[in-house]
Amino acid sequence: AVVSTQSTGINDFPEDKLLALGRDVDRTVKNSFIHNVKEAGYMKHQGNVFNHLQPAQTAQLWQGLHRDKFDEFWVVNHRLMEHINNETYQYIPFRIYTDLHKQYIQKPFKPRVDDELTTLGDLLFKCLPGSVEETGDSEDPHKIKEGITLKIQGVCPPLVTPIQWLSEHLSHADNFLYIVVLGDLTAPVAASGSTTKGGVTASGSATTGGVAASGSATVTAGQSSGAAGNEE
Repeated sequence: AVVSTQSTGINDFPEDKLLALGRDVDRTVKNSFIHNVKEAGYMKHQGNVFNHLQPAQTAQLWQGLHRDKFDEFWVVNHRLMEHINNETYQYIPFRIYTDLHKQYIQKPFKPRVDDELTTLGDLLFKCLPGSVEETGDSEDPHKIKEGITLKIQGVCPPLVTPIQWLSEHLSHADNFLYIVVLGDLTAPVAASGSTTKGGVTASGSATTGGVAASGSATVTAGQSSGAAGNEE
């Protein structure tokens, strides 16, 4: 059999919006994935779980995903999703994508405040106030504004859903919870240092990144391919 290889050139590549993967695509995507898993682990457990993984386990995490072998992937990943001493995560790894903002929104957000679980509505009210509004009902305090569409893994969970549960059950393979909000977002992104339930005042600036296409492995512009730990 004769195998031919063709290269396609692209003029005016949008380097300000997309990160070129270069020739070693597998290594670049792998490093980006491990970087995200490591970042999520520090948010959830201060790195106390990820840092105890052996290099072979980190490799198994990637290879299980890359080869579509879920059992191999889950043997390692389930450890990253566990609670330590039955406590909630320290912070929720999440990113919000909208059709208004050029960069995803990522802020420190606690899943529990004063022994009370925070919800999806609490998170949106703090981080993207243009998407929800208060109802005055203590049992169901937020509702999605008219004209706004909210999707997580293709569904719209109730706003009263605890954000800890969503992080455990609807996060992507990199352990981040990806939230897509579309529509007329007239209110600006909440300022850093908001005292809204679940938020913290230490930081909260939006992190630069590219918009991830559904079902594709995407490398964000703010990540270095060499930043991942336990690469090999």
